Amino acid sequence: MIVLNWLNRMPLMLRLLIIFVTTCFILLSLMITGVHLIADKNSDNWEGFENIFADYGQLLASRIGTPSDYNVAQDLATNLMFNISIVGPNETWHSQPKSRKHDMERLIELKYDESSTQNASVARTRGNYYVRILAGEGENKRFIYISKRREFVDFNMPISAILVFLLIPVVLYLSYRLTKSLFAPIKTLQAASLEYAKGNLTHQVEIKRDDELGNLTQVMNSMAQQIDKMLQAKRQMLLAISHELRTPLTRMKLATELLEHDPQQVSLRRDIQEMENLINEILESERLNTNHKVLNLEKIQLDELLNELTLELNLNFDDRIIFESHDIKGMSLDPARMRLLFRNLIMNALQHSKSLVTVSLSKHDGEIQVSVQDKGVGIESEHIPHLIQAFYRVDDARQRKTGGYGLGLYLCYLIVQAHSGQFNIESELGQGTKVLIHLDYTE
Repeated sequence: MIVLNWLNRMPLMLRLLIIFVTTCFILLSLMITGVHLIADKNSDNWEGFENIFADYGQLLASRIGTPSDYNVAQDLATNLMFNISIVGPNETWHSQPKSRKHDMERLIELKYDESSTQNASVARTRGNYYVRILAGEGENKRFIYISKRREFVDFNMPISAILVFLLIPVVLYLSYRLTKSLFAPIKTLQAASLEYAKGNLTHQVEIKRDDELGNLTQVMNSMAQQIDKMLQAKRQMLLAISHELRTPLTRMKLATELLEHDPQQVSLRRDIQEMENLINEILESERLNTNHKVLNLEKIQLDELLNELTLELNLNFDDRIIFESHDIKGMSLDPARMRLLFRNLIMNALQHSKSLVTVSLSKHDGEIQVSVQDKGVGIESEHIPHLIQAFYRVDDARQRKTGGYGLGLYLCYLIVQAHSGQFNIESELGQGTKVLIHLDYTE
């Protein structure tokens, strides 16, 4: 246990280095052990074969004769698939002149062992057996080199070597598992990051390590807590300010009622109404953005609600709204918030388009789809993902005449989310904008 704790506290790179070095050492040891086992097993083949090969070489040398008959030597080399070289004071002949196996330097440097056969010595390499025959006397004295390829049939693979080589993939697998376990927390941190991206800042990752990744986990947990605290403080401050503004706004509304009816009074009343709407949207957004969302669900006819809203708004917008509907049975929804949702979407479409606005209600695959589409100027694609953020405005100058406060779509998104639905925005410059609402069909 003490050793495991010590290893857990060890720097990550040092542990990786230890795993790498240990794996290389074990693999090298297994390879060397396997080669030695194979060599020991096949050395018996050579010990039993060297004397036979020496006798056979002596017989071939006698057939070549003295002086050497190169035609006979070539026939023997071709028919028996040998390499034969004859080297003497005044002669040098090779059955395969271009063969590297019978290069003169190679033949001379081979380590020959004396054989029980007179005037014969033998040698071996990884690929060939060699016999060197001393033939002739006097001026005809020469060396005849004969080599035979070590055929595969002479090669034996011992069971012990097979078992050793089978350990190599086992070692590689164990090394892979150890390395994977070192970086296992990264997957957990990735999942935590996705939770934070969804806004779940209360999510905490369990700390099981005391190394760099464990410290990183602790930092991420602390970061999420601090961000959550800051956001909560911001919400509390926003709510407090909004509540405090309601009292002076009420007094201002009362004061404007006492003024004479003229354009200045109308302008003041409009500005006060806008401020009151802004405060109401802030308060409603924060209510829906808490972990304790309260929906007043009732069985309502969504098509009737949209039809009433369309008729109401068409009175002030010259019948610019077209409502397309299918027969939809009653659904459990919050009627007040549904009305606020679609009013905001339709008003937003009317404000950014001078042409008709189409509201469509349909049912597909067990869900209700509501779309609000205009043929206005459209929105650049880079802005679309940010439209559901609080106080986000496409217009950097933030002029009132170009849009609202940046809370309308944010509030719509929160209402849909509170009803476990999906909120999508599609737009193309010069073609218009389409907002799609997907709600589960629950009667």
